[in-house]
Amino acid sequence: MIRFAAVCCLGLLAVMALPATASGLRFIDSLPEDGHWRMLDTRPLEQCEKRSIQGARCLAAEELLGHSSRLPSLRDIVWLLGTLGLEGRETVVVAGRPGEARDFIAGVLYLAGQRSVLVLQPPLSRLIASGDYAFAAGQRRSMSRERHYVAMPRGAQIVLRRELQQRLNGNQHLRLLDARSQEEYWGEQIRGWRGGHIPGAEPVALETGSPVRLTEAGVDTVVYGHAPRDSVAAFVRLQAHWPQPVQVLIEGWRAWSADGSLPVDSESYEDNKTLTGS
Repeated sequence: MIRFAAVCCLGLLAVMALPATASGLRFIDSLPEDGHWRMLDTRPLEQCEKRSIQGARCLAAEELLGHSSRLPSLRDIVWLLGTLGLEGRETVVVAGRPGEARDFIAGVLYLAGQRSVLVLQPPLSRLIASGDYAFAAGQRRSMSRERHYVAMPRGAQIVLRRELQQRLNGNQHLRLLDARSQEEYWGEQIRGWRGGHIPGAEPVALETGSPVRLTEAGVDTVVYGHAPRDSVAAFVRLQAHWPQPVQVLIEGWRAWSADGSLPVDSESYEDNKTLTGS
């Protein structure tokens, strides 16, 4: 599933994956009425534990990110989801503050194979304050596994940078979207080893929950951000509004820019001197 710590782990995901499907991920404006769902509260732990929707489990983005904002191994991700009492068959409502952290967790769940992931658009604090729902202290995850997470990851929707390079070199028909800022795209702001963008990529602004016009069916769409967190969040905002499977370069620009053998357009370095492109 994701850049979980090492490329080998990503390769394992691709081997284990079921055929990709675009179903099972969408934004919602209110909680489902049937009650057959589990909630993950993605706000900071102290807020979740103080007050949340009754039955909610707490999971902040930082718990899924390790050193240098890297994702842990697939084995550790699966174990962590088991400590939340998840098996992968449930419908999970991901709630919290609108933004990257919430959408990142939703994307991790979806790519890990969770059957149905619903992203609650309104701030969770608004629902709690409304008094329309029973509330209680959010429950942090267990220190040991409560359930065995058995869902198969959607590895076909994950692209590795060497795979992407081969596809670009082979002139495959795909649409590559860069979800970073315009300044980063043009190399004016540098957060990686170098600035610029992947050749052929087009900049796209992805606001939380807003639909994005993609392209005709049959053309692969690949999105990336700076690093795993914002790459996965951008992926969620695309996939939730598109009936065909979208793919994500989870390693993002940070990993691409650090590989000196990979090409870059609008290439720049810390002295802000453009070396190639414009």
